[in-house]
Amino acid sequence: MGLKVGVVGVGYLGQHHARVLSELSDVEMVGVYDVDPGRAEEVASRIRVRAHSSIASLVRECDAVSVVTPTLYHLPVIEEIFSIASPHVFLEKPIADTRENGQRIIDLTKKKNVLLQIGHIERFNPGLEAILESRPRPAYIEAQRLSAFGLRGTDVPVVVDLMIHDIDIILTLVNSPISTMRVVGTPVITPHIDIANAWIEFENGCLAQVLGSRVSMEKLRKFRVFDREGRYFSLNFDTRELSEAKVSLNPGSLPQIERGKRVFEAEEPLKKELRSFVDAIRQGRTVKVSGEDGLRALEVALEVNRLAEESLKRFQQIPSD
Repeated sequence: MGLKVGVVGVGYLGQHHARVLSELSDVEMVGVYDVDPGRAEEVASRIRVRAHSSIASLVRECDAVSVVTPTLYHLPVIEEIFSIASPHVFLEKPIADTRENGQRIIDLTKKKNVLLQIGHIERFNPGLEAILESRPRPAYIEAQRLSAFGLRGTDVPVVVDLMIHDIDIILTLVNSPISTMRVVGTPVITPHIDIANAWIEFENGCLAQVLGSRVSMEKLRKFRVFDREGRYFSLNFDTRELSEAKVSLNPGSLPQIERGKRVFEAEEPLKKELRSFVDAIRQGRTVKVSGEDGLRALEVALEVNRLAEESLKRFQQIPSD
């Protein structure tokens, strides 16, 4: 029997959750819900499932639910779901709008004894998986995530919308407490920070430089790691191209550099991500991106944004000539 799953929120991203879940062989899509009934009907008819008129109607039939609403509504939606039933939850990133609300979501899922997976989709990029499998000891990390301006995601700062992906990856790779951060940032089009650059130093000595922008002329998703064993990794998230190098030092001779390049096959990351969630439920194992992972990334992202706003205030106080 298929795992009974529903989707709450079928906007731009939620419609893809509904489509992917409807395509998984061991999943039974019981329907979708959206605050816009017309939108719910449109998506439901496209994948031939039921458009429910309320969250209650949907989750009563679900073993698991995917929540793809605006971040501000994550906690209220989770609270409503758990007032009715106890499904496992896939929750799109970021986990919440505040640290306190993120912790509340984690506490609620633990009380209900259900799985919670956070939608940090880049963890499922095959190039990144290859880097993680190599178990580097990073000394320096450089991440660039640039996008052209669009309306989606502009209700939150760029740090929480885009940069949080790289923050999550960096925290996973480095696995050390943060010692200091320096950040600059500014709004360009929206009232929020639209471009930010952060220097994050960890207690183990690793330094990460992270750039996030949603006002660039072109899209860029680059991630570079230099580790303490003479290895270098450069990943283009979009093309799934991973360049690698290894420096060997031999006494009395010049350094030897071994280079390689791998391009991974295209596979929809969202399908891998939701497949992983379904498998965790069926096999009774832990999820790949836990609520605690999501909260840790959110905490750092919120602090980066706070520091960016502070840097902007200092800049605005400088007298012009």
